Amino acid sequence: MRPLLASIEQDEAAILACVGSDGVEFALPSSTPGEVHGVEYIDAADCPTFTDALMRFASAHRLVLRDCRLIMSVAGAVNGATVRTTNGRWFISLSGLRAVTGVEPLILNDVAAMAWATAERPRAAPYGVAADHGRPQKGRHAVISAWRGGLGAACVDRCDGFLKIVESEAGHMPFAAQTEDQWLMAKACIARHGDASYERILFALMDGQALHRPIVGSELNDLFVTLLGHYSAAVTLTYTAWDGLYLCGSVFERIASPAYAGAFRTAFEGQGKLRAMLQQTPSQMFQMRNGSLSGLSILYSRTRKG
Repeated sequence: MRPLLASIEQDEAAILACVGSDGVEFALPSSTPGEVHGVEYIDAADCPTFTDALMRFASAHRLVLRDCRLIMSVAGAVNGATVRTTNGRWFISLSGLRAVTGVEPLILNDVAAMAWATAERPRAAPYGVAADHGRPQKGRHAVISAWRGGLGAACVDRCDGFLKIVESEAGHMPFAAQTEDQWLMAKACIARHGDASYERILFALMDGQALHRPIVGSELNDLFVTLLGHYSAAVTLTYTAWDGLYLCGSVFERIASPAYAGAFRTAFEGQGKLRAMLQQTPSQMFQMRNGSLSGLSILYSRTRKG
């Protein structure tokens, strides 16, 4: 399969960049897809703009920016002429990047970059047990990422013979209360923040905020796992990602214990009319070496001509 993206010339070098809220991690792609070298983190406090950080990295590696394609992921929505990282200080101007590099950069959000790292369906650790009968595969799997900075999802789609990564801002989807207590929690979140998204409520709980009543100890952990299961089901149903889920990020590592896997699957499978489909959809924990940089390296290798 080949990706639906503009091709990169075979001899064209590349700089990979993962831009987060506090800075950027650069690397150079290796000859092996998914591998990188020359990894360097530059704090946003040390450079007034992303372009300054890019030029600093290029200079350190004796690279001419106009000879390199910039392939980057951003922690935040990618749309329009400027991009701002979530909770970050940098405004990234696309026209400014084109002026420096001389070519259009490839920009995607950070969860889409993680999705590229799962393009070849790498092995991962099962998290909970899915039914093993008649799995209704459709050529799509989802990647759900939860880390301290946010919640997100993307889809890897092979349905039409092409490999496509479908981005989203699914972490901001409205929270769907399924119990009276969750409804009270949602109303308290709206009163405090003006909205109630999955991301907003999950991280309010992580920060120890008492939305409608104090929730601590084992009850907090159980609620956290349940809400992640409900969110994962919503993502699966949205994408019809029956091939399965890759769960990654520090928040999922917090509940990686097998003791939580059953509760996650119970919440994920739910009680709706598509329960049988969800029961057959596998979920697995995925830890990536070098994070989103690995996905950008795979994207680079797949878009080169020749």
